[in-house]
Amino acid sequence: MAVVTGATSGIGLALARRLHDRRYRLVLVGRDAGRLHAARDALGATDAVVEAVDVADPDAVAQFCAGTLGRFQGIDLLVCNAGVPARQDALATDPAVLRHVMGVNLHGMADVTRGLWAGLASARGTVVNVVSVAGTVATAYDAPYTASKHAALAWSRSLAAVAPRDGVHVLTVNPGPVVTPGFPQTELLRSRLARCAVIDVDRCADDILRALHSGRSEVFVPGYWRVAAWIQALAPGLARRLTARVRPSAGP
Repeated sequence: MAVVTGATSGIGLALARRLHDRRYRLVLVGRDAGRLHAARDALGATDAVVEAVDVADPDAVAQFCAGTLGRFQGIDLLVCNAGVPARQDALATDPAVLRHVMGVNLHGMADVTRGLWAGLASARGTVVNVVSVAGTVATAYDAPYTASKHAALAWSRSLAAVAPRDGVHVLTVNPGPVVTPGFPQTELLRSRLARCAVIDVDRCADDILRALHSGRSEVFVPGYWRVAAWIQALAPGLARRLTARVRPSAGP
């Protein structure tokens, strides 16, 4: 059985489709019930459970997790994919926007994982945290988003360090720019050079499943995006100058 958050479109829907093809029983999680039912219909997954949950709402998450654990004995796979963009620079950031983005991109991931942990441990399952290359290098005009992804990456890595004691495996995924409804990557696609770095959701989902089946603990998608993390770590001044020059679209 697999739980997928952010399952109505983009990477989440693409992963759900592949998991359904592999005969996983699915629990599809998103904020909009109508879009969830449309996603289930598109998948042809008539036995999938749909749960309209705002992962930034701790009470809603607690209720969802309790119901899921009551319905299923174990959880083989949890995909934490829910995410929202926020394109503001650090000085222009609206505090309410920052709190909302942190609520979805960080607390939503952590709260759902902790709430379902008993089921994951029971099944000796796997957690796939879809973070972003933006968790390794900050861009000038996406401060709330990159802040949330830095925090989510640190949390996922910390989780990966302690999860094995309960028999759970954690895969942290850092995609580069992926074209999705929430992240159309319009500005990058306008550039002949930059568009080469943008991938579609199908390639992203395929790479994630390959990493999952090979037992990886962390992966960049595509792999060349690891260079961005190296530049940030080894030459932060260069990284700052490079990211300040371009007004990029947010990552996945």
